Amino acid sequence: MRRTGFLGLSLIVLAATGAIGPAQAGESVSGRPRVLSGDTLVVGGRVVGLYGVAAPGLKQTCLNAKGQSYACGAHSAQALAAHLRDASVTCQIRETDVYGRALSVCHRDKEDLSAWMAEKGLVMAERGEKATYVGAETVAWGKRLGLWAGSFEDPTGRPRTSYSKASTVADAQPETR
Repeated sequence: MRRTGFLGLSLIVLAATGAIGPAQAGESVSGRPRVLSGDTLVVGGRVVGLYGVAAPGLKQTCLNAKGQSYACGAHSAQALAAHLRDASVTCQIRETDVYGRALSVCHRDKEDLSAWMAEKGLVMAERGEKATYVGAETVAWGKRLGLWAGSFEDPTGRPRTSYSKASTVADAQPETR
């Protein structure tokens, strides 16, 4: 059984009472984020996915430039958490994905978090209609930063845990470290 803590219980109560409904495109949420993974946050009581990018899963390992294995998924999440340490973010919701995340363009001040993560090589840009951050990813690829310094499994198609309305917090910790 997962431990939820005070924040978790609060969000479960809000979800159960309908105070947290499904995310609507165009809506925005703001607040101090809690990092769940390199591409997923909890902001203003919502599970928010960074639009246009995919991070390795928390348990995923990659190879660095020397061919040594490292926990690239945990590294991605830790880098985002360190970058957002005491910051507040504002996320403009674009859509809800099949996992229940409110896919959003999130900003810390004027900085686009998806672009920042892609430029550092900590995530991979989505392709197709969500290919907004391919240019930012190319910067990391050219400098061989982060994931691009070694080899990794493409995280864009990885399965995720569902973040349903009724269990927003119970499932808000999809992978344990």
